[in-house]
Amino acid sequence: MPTSLNLLLLEDSPTDAELMIDVLREAGFDLTYRRVDSKDAYLRELNQPPDFILSDFSMPQFTAQDALRLMKERGLDLPFIIVSGCMGEDMAVECMKAGAADYLLKDRLGRLGHAVTQVLERKRLIEEKRQAEQRLFLETFHDSLTGLPNRALFLDRLDRVLLQSRRQPAHLFAGLHLNLDGFKMVHSSLGPSSADRLLIEVSQRILRKVRSADTVSRIEGDAFTFLLDNLKSVGNATRVADRLQHEFATPFALEGREVFLTACIGITCSHAGYENGEHLLRDATTAMLQAKAIGRAGFVIFDKAMHQQAMARLKLEGDLRQALEHKEFRLVYQPIVELQGGRIAGFESLLRWQHPEHGLTRPDGFLGIATELGLMKGIGEWSLREACRQLRIWHDQFPRIRPLTMSVNFSIQHFAQDHLTCLIHDVIADSGIDASSLKIEITESEMMQNPEAVTGVLTEIKAQQVDTCLDDFGTGYSSLSHLQQLPIKFLKIDQSFVRRLGTDDDALAIVKTIIALAHQLGRQVIAEGVETAEHLAMLRSLGCEYGQGYFLAKPLVPEDVVSLLASARRW
Repeated sequence: MPTSLNLLLLEDSPTDAELMIDVLREAGFDLTYRRVDSKDAYLRELNQPPDFILSDFSMPQFTAQDALRLMKERGLDLPFIIVSGCMGEDMAVECMKAGAADYLLKDRLGRLGHAVTQVLERKRLIEEKRQAEQRLFLETFHDSLTGLPNRALFLDRLDRVLLQSRRQPAHLFAGLHLNLDGFKMVHSSLGPSSADRLLIEVSQRILRKVRSADTVSRIEGDAFTFLLDNLKSVGNATRVADRLQHEFATPFALEGREVFLTACIGITCSHAGYENGEHLLRDATTAMLQAKAIGRAGFVIFDKAMHQQAMARLKLEGDLRQALEHKEFRLVYQPIVELQGGRIAGFESLLRWQHPEHGLTRPDGFLGIATELGLMKGIGEWSLREACRQLRIWHDQFPRIRPLTMSVNFSIQHFAQDHLTCLIHDVIADSGIDASSLKIEITESEMMQNPEAVTGVLTEIKAQQVDTCLDDFGTGYSSLSHLQQLPIKFLKIDQSFVRRLGTDDDALAIVKTIIALAHQLGRQVIAEGVETAEHLAMLRSLGCEYGQGYFLAKPLVPEDVVSLLASARRW
């Protein structure tokens, strides 16, 4: 099949031009050609570049060297062969250096077809290589979904800008890290394909709000980063953040639904003196997390205190991951007193962390982090086993005291795992305690996160003859219908109400109502936060069955529990 070729001839001899055309047609080329012999005509032809140029070396006021120079000035790189009647080797070499692909003499035109074929083949191979390199570059340095630069390309450009800022201290730029609130819900409810389409729309919205010279990258998931270069002032970065916030105020249309996303943005600026792009991106991420912690749809500018907090958090996470292995967790036990008789009925086990540097740490300082790290399963199992082991020891030491109970707290994460009821069964068997002496507690607020699932697990626990307790009652806004359905034996009144008894009539009314409601539903009541003799007297008068608090006893280490039990104290 003939090879189509759009040819431009620079030739002042029509006869020589016709001869070259005949030779190429005999060689199998299907030609479209124009012939010119002046500079102006040549430049006009370059406005619509041909596939190939054949040029005589010398024309009346024009040479092949001139033609090569003008082609390069236009930014063109076209196959160019010189066909000359007489041309020295030195001049031919100079033309090749200037960009000619080949040269031949007019008395040897039999080689012309082969020469053109070779040059076209070289051009094809070079183009294929260029395209392959371009594809490799795109795959290596761009996000396959959105087409945006990826983390590697973003950091490369950021490092270049940092180098420039070190040479020119007045050069201003900023890095931003944007994370989407609401995206994970879309992914889990509508599926990954819909989530991908949403990310593409997000990237297009972002690009509309930045300059073409700025770099926007998708580094992972729903995380985007920005390099705002050559700023007139640092305030320009906050204006970009504001524009992005307003852009996300408009809902996205996805599968006939309106989807709302908000953006948390962290900003770092060039004046911070960064050594490399990784450090700047790290601090932008820290500022973004701070914005997320403060609330949705906001931005935060990084400062050094955030880095110190982030490093402290990172160290705490590392220490926490090793705490179980290093046996650093402890349990303390707060007595629960039967109010009518004044005797100890049992204990609530409370978790502490004996940190090697910070000492004994309360759970509010680490449980949230442990939950984020996925450590609660192991911590919960250890707590249950240790509390039951200790209870068995006290049962053996004080057989005349009616069986003491042990309350162990579990979070909604534990209730969401299938292993909890099996774990309780195994621990009861291993420790040798009676199932009725164990109480499992969950807070009302956590129960309300998934009441159906919690109810199912509590039912399974009750079937093992293990009692259950709803902790912090009065703070989680559970409905009466939920309370009726929950297979629980105890309600524990939150200490925020109990502590106000005697000083706040509303608190008294709430406590009185909770006790009456519990009794009508066949539940027993434990009051937390008993801190005065007046609290104790009022709770007794209201018919509350049990109490715990600092007036009765603070959380105790096992040795002090033994002393307290041996004293047979009553309140």
